[in-house]
Amino acid sequence: MNDINETQPMSLRDTAKGIAVRATILSVVGLIGGAWVFSIAAKAASGLVKIVTGLILLTIGAGVATWEVKKAQRHFSHRHDSAPAL
Repeated sequence: MNDINETQPMSLRDTAKGIAVRATILSVVGLIGGAWVFSIAAKAASGLVKIVTGLILLTIGAGVATWEVKKAQRHFSHRHDSAPAL
């Protein structure tokens, strides 16, 4: 029973070894977690870029379509206003 109560004090070497092991584990977990978070962020950014690009192209297409319709309206409105050709 006397052996349980008597514990050896940890040496500086044991303390340093324990800290090194914990630091290594924390570094590996941090690296893996960081890579995982980065991959999720990259996927989200990729999706966001696709959405923004689609909206820009849709806006450009709508502008071109509006311009063409206005051009056709002006063309046909001038034709009806002029005197009939003989």
